[in-house]
Amino acid sequence: MKYRFLNIFAILGCLTMSSCSKFLEEQSQSEVIPKTAIDYRELLMGSGYLGQTEPTSFLYFMDDDVDLFLEYADGNASIVGSDDAVRNFLYYTWQPRLADVDGLGNITGEDPASTAYYAFYEKIMGCNAVLDNINSSIGTEDEKNRVKAEALAMRSFYYFRLVNLYGMPYNSDPTAPGVPLKLNSGIDNLPMKRNTVKEVYDVIVRDLNLAADLMDPLPIARRDYHINQPAIHILLSRVYLYMERWEDCIKEADKVFQQGGVITDMTGYTTGYWITYTNPEVEWMFGGNPQANQSTYIPSADFRGTFDPQDVRLNYGFSILPQTFTPLVTKYTQSDELSQSIRSSEALLNRAEAYVQVDELEKAMTDLNQLRSHRIIGYSNESISEKNTLLQAVRDERRKEFCYEGFRWFDLRRYGMPSISHRYQHQLGEAVLHYVLKAKDPMYVLPFPNSLILRNTELEQNPSANIPERIGE
Repeated sequence: MKYRFLNIFAILGCLTMSSCSKFLEEQSQSEVIPKTAIDYRELLMGSGYLGQTEPTSFLYFMDDDVDLFLEYADGNASIVGSDDAVRNFLYYTWQPRLADVDGLGNITGEDPASTAYYAFYEKIMGCNAVLDNINSSIGTEDEKNRVKAEALAMRSFYYFRLVNLYGMPYNSDPTAPGVPLKLNSGIDNLPMKRNTVKEVYDVIVRDLNLAADLMDPLPIARRDYHINQPAIHILLSRVYLYMERWEDCIKEADKVFQQGGVITDMTGYTTGYWITYTNPEVEWMFGGNPQANQSTYIPSADFRGTFDPQDVRLNYGFSILPQTFTPLVTKYTQSDELSQSIRSSEALLNRAEAYVQVDELEKAMTDLNQLRSHRIIGYSNESISEKNTLLQAVRDERRKEFCYEGFRWFDLRRYGMPSISHRYQHQLGEAVLHYVLKAKDPMYVLPFPNSLILRNTELEQNPSANIPERIGE
């Protein structure tokens, strides 16, 4: 970045206060107010894009792809009963206090700034500041349109995550409370009520479509860490999939491949990681590692058993720790690089699932075979003619393709919120207990941290905050 722009909160205050000029005069000469469209694009990268942290890494512990490793003691330090095992116990067992404390008793949600809710709204604030001011910037219409499209897409991305954390699944009850919509950069202290799930989704769809309209006529840029046209259409296909707007999902997925999206033969891939820009399928890299723990909470044996032995994702997603034979997730680099992606394989699987739902089973099977043949060594095309069987096959493939990338928890919600269980041993020698998340359990909609409720009196708490403590059996 060429300039050190003013902190986004200072900018927001400046843009909404009449005493702005004196404030600016007191700033260091090395800090500048954005003036050009390029300035605003750089501001957006710093204040509207996720950095190298992941606010929702706790979801790693909550789905059915993860397990607590019980079978060995690592030297003198047992996994069972260790701080790592205990710290994330409340998420792993879906306890009602999970938003406010950790398993060690440390208060984690007292400061709103430490919450995922705050982290996403902070980025939304950055997007709003850019959107409210980009039209008055210096630059060509194309330059401004690209910045507006990026800001709209990023804001939609954050609202999609927020409403799937704290609101009911769209296909379950779109009229249920979602999250508050804040669509401008004005600063006020008024409490904000929750908009409905449908209202939030409607804004997401509107803004993603506007982003696509603004950006599609422009040259497609790849591998520059800015969201691009194919990534926007992948997001739209995802949102339509969750809304069960099947035909719209198919149309958006088609656009990804019309814009040059590819499915790469990974059976000969040798780099060790494929969530990087070296993978031609990756359209956009963003955010930090969503895998919150590597050696204590591990891939579940049941999940690993679903892979074909010749599936190369076993090599690029997992490894076995020598001597202890612990399976680890190795899907991500252990560096400071951005480590999440939106890639064209999602468009293919979104489309395949939508094809099944509209009874285009042959087309769904073509998509499924295409992905498998690019992931499984020696794969021979299969044919599945029964609708429910094919739907499950597509969803199983989605689970394997995007494991530990933040997809599974949100997918379980839209699949009807099925019952899942986790095993846990509090101390060596004690019984191994099973904790159950019941079908349609209230915890499928996460509680807000109490610190947010105290600061926003209009923020209605979710029922999951008031369920009894979950007991293992």
